[in-house]
Amino acid sequence: MNTVSLNSQTLSAETFTRRIIFPMASIVVVAIAVVLGFVLVSASGQNKLEVEASTKLATTALQVKAREVARNLRDYAVWEDVYKNLHDTVNAEWAATDGNVGANIYEGLGYEMAFAINPSGKTVYAVVHGTPQKVDALQVMPHGLKDLLHVASIQTDPVTSIIKSGEDVFIVAATGILPPSIERSTVRPRDLSMLVFAKKLDQKFLDRIGRDYLLDGLAISPTKPTDAEASIPLLTQDRVYLGSITWFPAKPGYQLLRFILPPLAVALVILAAFSMLVVRNARRSTRALEESARTVEAYAQTLKESESRFKDVAEASSDWIWESDNVLRLVYFSTRFTEVTGVAAASVLGKTLEQFFSSDADTDGWRRLIEETNERTSFRDLRCCYRDAGGQTRICRLAGRPITGASGEFLGFRGTATDITEEVKAQERATHLAHHDALTGLPNRVLFRERLNIALAANAAETSRVSIICLDLDHFKEINDTLGHGAGDILLQQLSSRLLACVRASDTVARLGGDEFAIIQVGVNQPLESEQLSRRLIEVVRAPFQLDGQDLHIGVSVGIAVADTRDNDPERLLKNADIALYRAKQAGRATYRVFEAQMDVELQARKALEYDLRQAVLKNELEVHYQPLIDLEARAVAAVEALVRWRHPTRGLVSPAEFIPLAEETGLIVAIGEWVLETACLQALEWPQLRVAVNLSPVQFRGRDLVDSVKGVLVRTGLDPARLELEITESVLINDATAALEILNGLKSLGVRIAMDDFGTGYSSLGYLNSFPFDKIKIDRSFIGDMSSKDKSGAIVKSVISLGQSLNMVTTAEGVETIEQATFLTKEGCDQLQGFYFSKPITATELTAFIDRWEGSDILSIVAA
Repeated sequence: MNTVSLNSQTLSAETFTRRIIFPMASIVVVAIAVVLGFVLVSASGQNKLEVEASTKLATTALQVKAREVARNLRDYAVWEDVYKNLHDTVNAEWAATDGNVGANIYEGLGYEMAFAINPSGKTVYAVVHGTPQKVDALQVMPHGLKDLLHVASIQTDPVTSIIKSGEDVFIVAATGILPPSIERSTVRPRDLSMLVFAKKLDQKFLDRIGRDYLLDGLAISPTKPTDAEASIPLLTQDRVYLGSITWFPAKPGYQLLRFILPPLAVALVILAAFSMLVVRNARRSTRALEESARTVEAYAQTLKESESRFKDVAEASSDWIWESDNVLRLVYFSTRFTEVTGVAAASVLGKTLEQFFSSDADTDGWRRLIEETNERTSFRDLRCCYRDAGGQTRICRLAGRPITGASGEFLGFRGTATDITEEVKAQERATHLAHHDALTGLPNRVLFRERLNIALAANAAETSRVSIICLDLDHFKEINDTLGHGAGDILLQQLSSRLLACVRASDTVARLGGDEFAIIQVGVNQPLESEQLSRRLIEVVRAPFQLDGQDLHIGVSVGIAVADTRDNDPERLLKNADIALYRAKQAGRATYRVFEAQMDVELQARKALEYDLRQAVLKNELEVHYQPLIDLEARAVAAVEALVRWRHPTRGLVSPAEFIPLAEETGLIVAIGEWVLETACLQALEWPQLRVAVNLSPVQFRGRDLVDSVKGVLVRTGLDPARLELEITESVLINDATAALEILNGLKSLGVRIAMDDFGTGYSSLGYLNSFPFDKIKIDRSFIGDMSSKDKSGAIVKSVISLGQSLNMVTTAEGVETIEQATFLTKEGCDQLQGFYFSKPITATELTAFIDRWEGSDILSIVAA
């Protein structure tokens, strides 16, 4: 231990000036510079915050106007009269009448343009600046409107976008014309007529927004602004830049400077005067410091004597040793004290135990320490707190025993202290990790269950106040597969922050695992509050996520379950929320559903059907039926299409429309598809003159082993690859065109033929024909059923047949049921016909008999088998 010696030489005036006055003056100057710098930085920060606030306000204003256009559009789109006069029939005279869809759209609502577009994409009615005109909406807005119409046709609510027409920018909303009397699920998107409203972003419109939202100088810039103080970009749905809205934000920072600088100057003058007073008093205090130094030297001598008694023990111990006098002033520390705490022993010596140690609230060790030192008894394993050299609170474990003199008088305490801070933190970390998710920091499933039990118990009298909201990200697996799990982890962390920002402090947001999250909400008005929160969560998650400089878009499906006073079992409540979540996914994702008892019944029925289907695969209850394809030129059966059927032991034949989607959802379609393929290939060996066609599910394309699987079937069965025809739908290419085309090229390299099934039902079929050389196109049965030589379906069929001929592809018409249809297709040059007019799907034995009795010379006289 170091001792302190007193320098008897007093400080001279020159030494005092050099050591005291100059440092004090420097401190004052630095303080003034720091304060001025802080004020300027604060002013600049205030200006930046104002820009950020006004940007959020401007963005909100634009979104509010867009939602206003969507709401107005919806009011017209669900109107029975609009449906009758702009969809069933086109009555332009009725539409132009003021109060319908005429001048009032412009004069009353302020919309410059409104269009009604029929299912084929033709503009059947248009009103521009309140005047009905004959214009084509897709020519008025050639960029963006078509995509908006497609998105709106598959959405229940109106869809809005920013679209440019000429030099003008519009807020455009589109939705399907459908009255409340017609169930939305019964109408196919392609059969909807669309209603479109367009609001021009002109200066008058911006001035009104500026007045409503206190934004000064709102204007539209057609190019990206370089000198604007504040701006927001105008982007289309596919992120195409159309211009920017700029304005002049307020500058509160400059107002702050005018308010602060005068009193600050006065304060600095006062500080200078105060500093002079301090220097003068410091001179008088020099003599007092000399006296204090003598006192410290006396204590140091005492410590030196004490140290000689404990030095050997103190140096050998891993803890630090302390000693106090009879009034509990600390008079000794071993050298380990400074090594552990970083605090100089001299700065603590002379303080009492109460001045250095403090209470540990977890164990109340401080109270026990005071009691036992007052009683002058030994103590051990008492937890107390102290502050280290950095001002951080640390935890130690104390032990001590009283010291007595030769005559038994009490001299103080002597003991040891062990720093256990890291041990306590490790225990806290372990406890936290046991109850929280390591990636997001949210409560995990264990803590979620504990808080759910607490919530149910606390609201036992009104259990219906408690609800669980289960969330599951839509298509999250695709992000992990394409960008890696690291990107997925970052997205989950960003998502957690968004979820926490949407809930109240009393709610619990937990990550149950993977991309599954759950929220416990306690509300007075349930399920209304949970529905409101769910809508907010869906909107928040829909906003793009930023990962490595690119925008990622995902959705979230939400299931809600409200506790029941008759059954407040937490396990059942969570299960009900999961069932509601499943129904939300079935409804098309990016939506929510509230649990109803009927959902559980339907889910159990679905599980029973899924179980039966798995048993059917194991027990060989599946069958393959075959439908012939008639070649018109050869006047013979040219091929057969293999179709799977399920003969249930009690329900009989189950419709493919009922079990195929279930097989795709559960993944059973992969095993079923390979079994159908192998069965059909083996059967084709008995019909050496025929090709066999097999459908491939989009689910089979998600695995990278499809090509190897087909190759293995061909090797095992020995079928010539040229006799195998694989049919795919456009949805295979829409999900992941690049991967799908790679697989199709691999299949093509095996020598098999590729056919596009249901041609014409997708919006980009022609593009896929151009990017991949299909061998055949199959005209969808929906066109054949409505076909005549004069209607639109007939024209489409003619065009597809002509397209197939020009591309040197075989054309097959599906769903031929009448002699008139067969005659029409024969005259138009279709290559193959397939349908009930010739034969329904039948067993292999029945098809063999059908081939034997076939008379190719009189194709159109064949009667369906």
